[in-house]
Amino acid sequence: MKAIVVVPGSAGPTLACQTVPDPIPGPTELLVRVRGAGLNRADLNRTQSHFASTGAAHVAGLEMAGDVIGLGREVQGWAVGDRVMSMANACYAEQAVVDYRVALEAPSQLSWPEAAGLPTVYLTAHNALATAGGLVRGGTVLVQGVTSGVGMVAVQLAKALGASLVLGTARSNSRFERLMGLGMDHGIDVKSQDLLAEVNRHTGGRGVDVIVDMIGGGALTANIACAALAGRIVSVGRMGGMTDTIDLNELARKRVSLVGVTFRTRSIEDKQKVSAAFLADLGAQLSDGRVRPIVDCTYPLAEALAAQAYMASNAHFGKIVLEP
Repeated sequence: MKAIVVVPGSAGPTLACQTVPDPIPGPTELLVRVRGAGLNRADLNRTQSHFASTGAAHVAGLEMAGDVIGLGREVQGWAVGDRVMSMANACYAEQAVVDYRVALEAPSQLSWPEAAGLPTVYLTAHNALATAGGLVRGGTVLVQGVTSGVGMVAVQLAKALGASLVLGTARSNSRFERLMGLGMDHGIDVKSQDLLAEVNRHTGGRGVDVIVDMIGGGALTANIACAALAGRIVSVGRMGGMTDTIDLNELARKRVSLVGVTFRTRSIEDKQKVSAAFLADLGAQLSDGRVRPIVDCTYPLAEALAAQAYMASNAHFGKIVLEP
């Protein structure tokens, strides 16, 4: 099969389209004909750490959608021909494998690019808001770094989950109008506006219940200041850096919870719970079109390097998807 492989380059790891052996599904795995592979920010690292050290070619990619063409002997509840979407390693390719326990049925209402762009950002955003953030209907939300992939989806899902107020921050207001179309009530341009003053203005000085933070380093002090009493700060992204300082006295005074979210350390069972919670809250809205993934554009599989360059330019709004 054709696949996009991480290979050494003169300026660091790069990508090459190569012919590699077809994957063979293990006992609990589905073999999937990939119809679309979503790009994620982590893909730009082109690091070997995402891939098993088997000595085989290191095929890139972390999420995909397609149809089932083979089944491991222990697979239950799936059949050849079923539509599937999932986080999955090595899916910049014509075929991929995924453990059936973490695979999701791809609704027929979604196009292949839409389904391919759903698993990573939607499961992450829902877990950040509903599970880690404890968002309840009528609650208030601030998304720090709202123009990021997860940030945009957090806006969409916060409204779908019943948030009464969704605020978002960015270093430019150029995308605020489009984000308001997804459910953002007010955008805050942190280059020209005072974040805390704007949060207090829109919340009557109360602060927000849930902060989904895509910034990381440099944002923690402002996050604590913007949080309501007993608010929750959910650390998802680290666009501003990996480290920060914290005023423990202020954290305690406001009784703020700070929690991190990632999928890298989750077991199969943990991932099943995350998927089940997402479907319980939003499955009906996904099926009837009230929640729909946002796709910016598609590229042919062979043009993966160009697709990643476009992602690195930060010009996209929504998912970039490769089509084998």
